[in-house]
This record gives sequence, C-alpha cells and structure tokens, in this order.
Amino acid sequence: MQLTGRAYITVRGQRLRTEPGATLKTGGLSREGVVADTGVAGYTESTSIPEVTCSVLHGADIKLGDFNAMTSETVSFDTDTGKSFVLSEAWCKGALELSAGKVQLVFQGMRCEEVA
Repeated sequence: MQLTGRAYITVRGQRLRTEPGATLKTGGLSREGVVADTGVAGYTESTSIPEVTCSVLHGADIKLGDFNAMTSETVSFDTDTGKSFVLSEAWCKGALELSAGKVQLVFQGMRCEEVA
C-alpha cells in the first residue's frame, strides 16, 4: 500500500513550484486537556482555522504581490496517493519573506473539505 509522501498545491488553477514538506491542517474543533490538582479534569474545545503551509521556490515568474492580494481563493492540496483537500474562500496570511530563493506561504480558509 502506498503512503502519502508528496503533496501538490494549486492556487488560481496553477500548480505552485513547492519544496517537499507542505502541510495541511484541516481545521475544526481542537481539544486541549485540562489538569487539576486531583488529576485530569477533562478538556476544553476551541475552533482552529484550516491551513495550508508550503515553501515556494522563487523565480522571475513569481509575483509576491499576487499572493498578498489573495483574499477569497480556492486552494487545492493534492497528495500522491490520490487524496485531495480543498480550502474554500482562502486567503494568503501575508507578511511574506523572500530568503535564499524561497518564500514561505500560509493559506487559511473558511473550511477544508476532503474531495477525493
């Protein structure tokens, strides 16, 4: 059985030139354990934001301003095992930094759906 090893990120219909290691956080409820002096008391819940993080290899064809301007996009996270996830109404978190020919991008969205 093949296990997920690679992911491909697509924004505005264009596949990004990313380094290996892109990550996906599906969002939804997060639970945090709570400890009392008598032991584990239970947990609290909070909502976490769906997020895709990737490192893009910068070239002359990359305009950082295009990423900063993204406020309502569809971001696809496609794995080499055929599973795909889509961030809807996604935005680029911004404050981009170009360093050593790479740009770290963080996309957050209103929801994340597994589509395949």
